[in-house]
Amino acid sequence: MEPITAKNLAETLATEMKAPIEIASDTARALRRVALPPNWRLEEHDDEKLLAAPLRKHARVRLRDSESFIDYVKRHGSLDDCTVWCLANYVEGKVAFTAIINDHGSLPTASAWRDHRAQFTPEFSEEWRRWNGLNKKQMTQTEFAAFLEDNLRDVAAPDGSGLPSGSAMLEMAIAFEATQDMRFKSAIRLSNGGVNLSFVQDDDAQTLQKMAVFERFAIGIPVFWNGDPYQVDARLRYRVRDGKLVFWFELVRTDKILEAAAQTVIAAIREKTGNPFFFGDPFANQ
Repeated sequence: MEPITAKNLAETLATEMKAPIEIASDTARALRRVALPPNWRLEEHDDEKLLAAPLRKHARVRLRDSESFIDYVKRHGSLDDCTVWCLANYVEGKVAFTAIINDHGSLPTASAWRDHRAQFTPEFSEEWRRWNGLNKKQMTQTEFAAFLEDNLRDVAAPDGSGLPSGSAMLEMAIAFEATQDMRFKSAIRLSNGGVNLSFVQDDDAQTLQKMAVFERFAIGIPVFWNGDPYQVDARLRYRVRDGKLVFWFELVRTDKILEAAAQTVIAAIREKTGNPFFFGDPFANQ
């Protein structure tokens, strides 16, 4: 005689009664197991959503600033069971934080579901987006002059640096506009590091207009929204095409500027939360 098991008992009852029956449910977890005839199969129904409150915390939230991220971690996470992770690639311009509120504890037997998470990706400032968005992209004289005028307040000239001021850059931008219909003739490097560009009118080859162009300048902008400003050095480049000039700038080592800004955020999160902090991907094996 075949031994009686929960499976064949459910099959027999379901076949004879021709109606679903509940078997081996877990009331502590609000989990119901129901046998369905005629060809017996067992289905599970999670009724936790029908309870007055969840049996435990589980959520996935996304915060907009570091203070909100820190406050959420402190509100819901314990110092042992909550971990904070940072995944950063400064060359690709990526920085992100994840807090696992119900992570595995420090004891060998302290396992957890790791499904209560808070995420925070620092938002780049508008200034950073503008300058980084046009980094190494060629522009006509008119386009470059317009960009400089729109973002003139970002140009920085620290004392003793020898770098051009905002007003000097504006004069250069105006000179660009004045020569947009002229033909490029020559470029002479100056002793102060700049370049003297010569233009002539198409109908008068003897008419010369000279304009000093700075090879290097600096901007002072915040990397992250509502963050501190950083000095970013830039190189001014140009190329002659069909007698006309095209300009672009190259921001110097933006990865190091991003790293410096990220380290400030990292230090604040580590200090204010006090939770175990790791660099890496918390879900690399998923």
